Amino acid sequence: MSLRDRIRDEATEDAPQQIYAVFGVDSNPFPASNQTSDNPHLATDADTEVEDRIVTFLRNQRSQVVVVEGTQGVGKTNFLCHFADEIRSAMDEMDGYYVVRYFADPERSFDGTTRRMFEGLGTEHLRKLANALSGSRAARQAIQAASGHDMQTALERIRQEPSQENLGFMMEWLMGLRILKAHRLALGVQFRLDTVESKTSALRDLIHVSVEADVLKGIFLLLDELEKQDGVLGPMAVVRYLSALRAVVDALPKRLFLMIGISPDALRRYSLALPALRGRLENKITLEPLSDVTEAIKLMDFYVESAQRSAQERQRTDGGDRKIVLPGEAEDLFNKLYERAKRRGDEGVRQRAYLHELHRIAEKAILEANPR
Repeated sequence: MSLRDRIRDEATEDAPQQIYAVFGVDSNPFPASNQTSDNPHLATDADTEVEDRIVTFLRNQRSQVVVVEGTQGVGKTNFLCHFADEIRSAMDEMDGYYVVRYFADPERSFDGTTRRMFEGLGTEHLRKLANALSGSRAARQAIQAASGHDMQTALERIRQEPSQENLGFMMEWLMGLRILKAHRLALGVQFRLDTVESKTSALRDLIHVSVEADVLKGIFLLLDELEKQDGVLGPMAVVRYLSALRAVVDALPKRLFLMIGISPDALRRYSLALPALRGRLENKITLEPLSDVTEAIKLMDFYVESAQRSAQERQRTDGGDRKIVLPGEAEDLFNKLYERAKRRGDEGVRQRAYLHELHRIAEKAILEANPR
């Protein structure tokens, strides 16, 4: 059969319904190895540890750094994505909290992260701040919490004239864009924020003033794949990046909840490269690979059940009950992967590898069932 014929016969619009009629799911329930986001999350003891730290942060507002440590493929990205969504959902009912998720590949400096933090606050936050600063004399004095003269001047200007144009100019200045005559006239700023140090100082000032004006209670910042820094950047660039990260932590002893996803090897290397960072990264939560066939079957069942619930909500009818992956197949697969992992010196099977192989088996079952 030609590819054209297969596409015509199998890749039809009603394929999800046909798959659902056989397996009770309307697509492959397991993610391939390249699908690192929007996957179901199976809760573990690590979830409770992070939740406890979040509750503590909300109670006393002291900044916290939580390091999510684990080898490649054990689910760090899934873990951080889950908590980014959970925190955002919880904070919807609480004013003054912002969630910034930055999972991009490494840049040559910390600029990308500071930009995302300013974007996470946005012009709407600047509007709230300007309105708060226009209140009582005590509120106006919150501007004095900023140490930079340009920041004080800019905040005073948007307090006096909180127009959308001026707020836009302020955001452009914070992002480090080129200063034009319009920025100088509107904000009174003289210097461009063109270094990591200047952006970090501006971020600190903005947060401190926002806290004093009672329009900001906390920022959740989630950084993933920090180990990639070492593979993409040179040694000096890595140290500069880590130094900037430490500077943000040190500049914000309150109101910052930082979660970092990183591999154990990279954590050791970074601690040696910048010993001053080591003390900030002691609060570790370790994600472990699969070391037991019972865990593996539980993970498989969780993904299937999640897919079945979602499919039933979409299809609104009862689906088929044929097993898309048999328990014996999953057990044999885990044992094979576990033996392979031991030969490599790994302590267990990485979740990403296990789920990818389940995806392959499930895809084969879907094609063999030929539900047309």
